[in-house]
Amino acid sequence: MTGEQLVAFARSKLGTPYVYGMKGTVMSQANFNYLQGLFGVKLVWNSDEKKVGKVCVDCSGLISWATGIVLSSAQLFEKAVRKEPIGTIKNAPIGALVWKSGHVGIYTGLVGNVPYYIAADGSAYGVREVPLSQNSFTHWLLMEYINYDKEDDEVVTREKIIVDGKEIVVDLIFKNGTNYVKIRDLGDALGYAVSSKGKTPVLQKK
Repeated sequence: MTGEQLVAFARSKLGTPYVYGMKGTVMSQANFNYLQGLFGVKLVWNSDEKKVGKVCVDCSGLISWATGIVLSSAQLFEKAVRKEPIGTIKNAPIGALVWKSGHVGIYTGLVGNVPYYIAADGSAYGVREVPLSQNSFTHWLLMEYINYDKEDDEVVTREKIIVDGKEIVVDLIFKNGTNYVKIRDLGDALGYAVSSKGKTPVLQKK
C-alpha cells in the first residue's frame, strides 16, 4: 500500500462513527457491552450505544482497516522506521502517520500551506479530515509496510484551483519548478470522465 492509497482509503471512510476498540466492523450490542466493560465509560461512552448496528472504528483501527495489520497507536510508534517532530510535518510524505500518546491519524497534505490530517477523532467526531492544528500531535511516523517513494524534488500538496468560478481542491504536484495537476482531478473538476486507452488518457464529457 502507498501513502496516497492509505489517504484515499481513509477519505472513503469519512463520517464513520468512532467507538474505542472497534476496527471497522459492525458493532453489535454484545460488542458494545464487552468494550465498555473492558475499557470503562471514560473510553467507551454511554452515548456510543446509539451506534450499535453501525460500522465503527477507533483511531488505530482506521489504519489497521486499511492495511490489514492490527497495531495499537503505541505499537505503531514503537514499530515506526522513522519518527520526526510534528513541527517538521511539511517535510512528511502524504500518508505519513501523525501521532501523540494515545492517538494516531494520517497526514493528508497541505491545503493553502495548511497541513491536514484524517483520523477517527473520538466519539464526538468520528472519522474526519481537519487542519493539524485541531489536535496536539507530537510526531509524524513512517511505517515499513507503507510505500512513500517519490523523487526527492517532487512535492505533492492539496491546493485550491478555480474552475468556472468554483474552488476545487486537488493534488498539486510541484516538480522541477513547475506545478502539475493530475488528469483525473482536472477531469473531475471540468465534468469529464477519465479513462485510458493503453498509455493514452481518454477524457469524455459526463
